[in-house]
Amino acid sequence: MLAAFANPVFDSQRNFRELLQAMARPAVPRTLPVLPPAPAPAAPAAMAIVLTLCDATTSVWLQQPEDEVVRHLRFHAGLKLADRPQDANFALITNPASMPPLDAFACGDMRYPDRSASLIIQLAAINPVAAGGAGNTFAGPGIRDTETVAIDGLPADFWQQRAALAALLPLGIDLFFVAGQQVLALPRTTRLLEG
Repeated sequence: MLAAFANPVFDSQRNFRELLQAMARPAVPRTLPVLPPAPAPAAPAAMAIVLTLCDATTSVWLQQPEDEVVRHLRFHAGLKLADRPQDANFALITNPASMPPLDAFACGDMRYPDRSASLIIQLAAINPVAAGGAGNTFAGPGIRDTETVAIDGLPADFWQQRAALAALLPLGIDLFFVAGQQVLALPRTTRLLEG
């Protein structure tokens, strides 16, 4: 069994502060300060988010529920595993090219829009783009004008699926993209302008 955070309380607090900043400043990559070991196919940055935000009251859906990942999460976080994407508070997507459609996840309801899923999606890279460069351009709360970043490795119709969910605000899903030690958050209120 792999270890988790060396100092669970302090390490998760440090990561939590970065995750709050990532949600407050969407589309801007942040560096997670503490990465725990993670059994494959889970990446250390994705595991850091799960161990920081999830506990025994949280249900998590694993796209690739490998035995070692399941044991690791149950032992270190005591969390419940969801059998279906629509039953999960969080989803760990380890192979985005074959992920379920976004509308397969919980989007909340009008009385409880917070009863929706947050997706943690592992990518090969997240690259900020200089002005005028090719990438995905976003706007919305927490973004001064626009932010452009290259987010590759997603299904071809991913952004069309997300645009369809955006029409349902305040319902929707929140996204955390991870690559290496970086995390980039896209709350449901962030709009894709082009890309």
